[in-house]
Amino acid sequence: MHNQLVLLSILVAAASPAGATLGGSAESVVSDQSRLHAKRSVVQRSDYTVHEMTRDDGTIIREYVTPAGKVFGVSWIGPTIPDLSQLLGGYNTEFQNTLRSKRGRQKVAVVRNADLVVESSGHTRAFQGRAYLTSMLPSGVTEDVVK
Repeated sequence: MHNQLVLLSILVAAASPAGATLGGSAESVVSDQSRLHAKRSVVQRSDYTVHEMTRDDGTIIREYVTPAGKVFGVSWIGPTIPDLSQLLGGYNTEFQNTLRSKRGRQKVAVVRNADLVVESSGHTRAFQGRAYLTSMLPSGVTEDVVK
């Protein structure tokens, strides 16, 4: 029952309508900050930039941006699952459809398609996850940076 509630929570968070982020431009990060009602800090790495947003409830959302200004990854950790439709943007439908096609009890929601990877897990008041596009990872950057 608990596993079903976690999966249901993830599907509900992914079903809400919102703007695009994953695969979108760096400008979408500013709109995400506003929609998430979060404080934002920016950390410049040599091959990418991390925009970290902290909501009042303690949820931390990170968006990873290429030097060309495209969001190649997002991650979240905190007491609530953020609006995944906002974070996944146009990839939200692919995420939802893939999850629905999986059968059986799932403790962790994992989607690994040709380009899209989404991993989400947790329990009440302790959720975490990440999503990235393998085709958009900057040269020399691995998926391990999206955390």
